[in-house]
Amino acid sequence: MSLTDIEAVRLKSSDKSSITREQGVGDGDSTHFKLGHQSILSSPDIEVRINDTVTTAYTMDHANGIVTFTTAPLGQTALVDADQLEFVYYWSVFSDNEVQYFIDEAGGNVTIATARLLLAIAADASKVAQRQSLAGGGGLGAVTIDTSVTARELRATAAALVEMEGQISDTVPAEGLTEPAWTEFQYKQGVDQNIIRNN
Repeated sequence: MSLTDIEAVRLKSSDKSSITREQGVGDGDSTHFKLGHQSILSSPDIEVRINDTVTTAYTMDHANGIVTFTTAPLGQTALVDADQLEFVYYWSVFSDNEVQYFIDEAGGNVTIATARLLLAIAADASKVAQRQSLAGGGGLGAVTIDTSVTARELRATAAALVEMEGQISDTVPAEGLTEPAWTEFQYKQGVDQNIIRNN
């Protein structure tokens, strides 16, 4: 069985997917629930449960990690318990659409698309940190990751891919570019501040 171009770029760049299970509680008002990650993969697609029963009464914004229920899950009242929500999904650093963009930009050349994807990760400290988390480098609490070291390694890998492909027109940023250290605490704060609620 051959790989699709998107699967090939993910394999070459190690932008593998990671499965995550999150839980939430209905409040009777909110229909929008922001997941802890974005770039949610559509294959396999997210599984959403309300009170341990799979539901399809929602829409999914895969790029932003937002689940929108057709009807707000119930909140706690004197007569009923709040709905218990569960989300099981796969996520990666880049969405399928973003990977396809790199492939299209590279004229269908999977190797050059991989190099450009690695450079894009290296240029964004939060994406470096997400990639580290996917690789098992994350942890609980305020873990600091020296993103500049990882970014330098990503640029070196991208340069090797470009050289291997013989694409002189593709260039790699010079050494010495640094990224700020990133912490899971800061990322989580950013996620929490972006929670979307109905008014």
